[in-house]
Amino acid sequence: MTQYKVLVVQPISSSGMEVLKNANVEIIQPESTKDEVLEEIVVDCDAILVRTKVISRSLIEKAKKLKVIARSGVGYDNIDIIAAAEKGIYVCNVPRVNSNAVAEHVVGMIIALSRNILKADKALRKNHFEVREYFIGNELTDKTIGLIGYGNIGQLTAKKCALGLDMNVIVYDPYIQNERSLENVVFVDSVDTILEQSDFVSLHLPYTSELHHIIGEKELQKMKSTASLINCARGGLVDEKALYKAIKYNEIRGAGIDVFENEPPEDNYTLWNLENIIVTPHMAAHTKESLGQMASGAAKEIINVLQEKEPVNCVNKHLFSSIQNI
Repeated sequence: MTQYKVLVVQPISSSGMEVLKNANVEIIQPESTKDEVLEEIVVDCDAILVRTKVISRSLIEKAKKLKVIARSGVGYDNIDIIAAAEKGIYVCNVPRVNSNAVAEHVVGMIIALSRNILKADKALRKNHFEVREYFIGNELTDKTIGLIGYGNIGQLTAKKCALGLDMNVIVYDPYIQNERSLENVVFVDSVDTILEQSDFVSLHLPYTSELHHIIGEKELQKMKSTASLINCARGGLVDEKALYKAIKYNEIRGAGIDVFENEPPEDNYTLWNLENIIVTPHMAAHTKESLGQMASGAAKEIINVLQEKEPVNCVNKHLFSSIQNI
């Protein structure tokens, strides 16, 4: 029986590795994720399991036997799905399993921003106990969170904010109907309404070229001066230069940012100079629970394809026929 080769580009949870080992595949773990290294290794690999590394057209074209690329996560904008479809290669993801982790991260950022937790922590470590007198927070009860996008993560965020924090929740998502909402959620008909009415604006969108910088200078100017922006979705959704100016000049109160247009951001990035911003390194989905489920889910998709079964979550199969007809 043929032993398939699976390139595991970056370290994954042991649960994912166990799925691959139990399927008796040969696991290839590169010493480096540099493109030139991967391009040499991928030539005779049957599958790729990847987290955040970019899987480019160039890399895909070097692969002679590749059948499937599985993303250990939900977003797949780091994979050239068109190049894969041109070669009949499945691209799979693992939706839903990290939704709770990301929603909790969003809520954590909201609480930390509203109560000045990080600013107070830094001040107290410098022996400034007196900051308790002027780092006065705001309660979240009856505050409004506006969600742009209402997929799995958006829905869980709404539930936690409405039922756990007594917040008002408004949502803009032209693809979701009202019947999928909580009793406490109100749908609105424009992004502008979200921006103008919300105390917290939270993004829950995939990244596409059409959504590039959906939050830019004009959108930030429509927000309340007391409002904060939360982005645990994708970095390219926000114009970070415009965000820097909006916070620096008190056009909005602050932001919680987990994702960036360029990852990792450059050294001494301008956003680091702002006090009213909480930043984390694209780790909203990084809990032991979700990392395990994402890794094992991606590994199972690979095994399905290698065993000539249909993948459960293929994100590019719809492109196969249209490309072949060109």
